[in-house]
Formats: sequence, C-alpha cells, structure tokens
Amino acid sequence: MKIVVDAMGGDNAPESNVLGVLDAIGQKDGFNVILIGDQTKIIEILSHEKYDASRISIINATEFIGKEEEPVSAIRHKKDSSVVIGINMIKNKEADVFMSAGDTGLLLVGGKLLIKTIEGVQR
Repeated sequence: MKIVVDAMGGDNAPESNVLGVLDAIGQKDGFNVILIGDQTKIIEILSHEKYDASRISIINATEFIGKEEEPVSAIRHKKDSSVVIGINMIKNKEADVFMSAGDTGLLLVGGKLLIKTIEGVQR
C-alpha cells in the first residue's frame, strides 16, 4: 500500500508530520509513505532520525497554500502544492491513500474539483 502524506499541512509542519510518519513505519509493516512538501526541510528532519529509508520517498512541492487563501482559487492556481499533488496522485491511481492535517475545506474542495464525487453522492 502507498500512503501519500502532505508534509506541509497542519500545525508544526513539516516536523510533526514527518516524525509521525517515522513513528508509523516503525510500528507497522505493509505500507510505504510518500511525503510531499518542501524537500529541503523534509530531508533536514529525516537526517536526524534512524528509519528504514526504503519505505519513504519524497516529492518536492514548490508552492504552499496558506490558511487565508480562498480554496477554489488555490486549488486551481497552485498546481505544485502538496495538496494538489497528493490529490492528483489518488486521482491517477499512483497511491492508495492521501492524508493531510491541513485545512479541511481545502481538502474537500480539492477532492471535489480534481477527483469529483461518486455519481449520486452530493457531499
């Protein structure tokens, strides 16, 4: 199973998200993680930790969507943000799960705009 994690979403990111991933892979087998975000910051955090590097890969995201940004506009214009990259990976069946501690409204809008809903489902 491939799990994509938005390293840049939520409070204390990316450190809390990266360390959470390391904790998860240290406790369970059967999945690999793709971290999306500022590659330089992610590598810096990982450089201080011991972990199975074969279970983690990184995709650099050059754009960031802030809390103050309007979700529809941000999803449409910031194609190289961690959220848009992650949602598109699910859409393109490049991963099985996308997780983010970022803004829920942004994630909902991203899912609806990029993936769409199942026919007959409104929300």
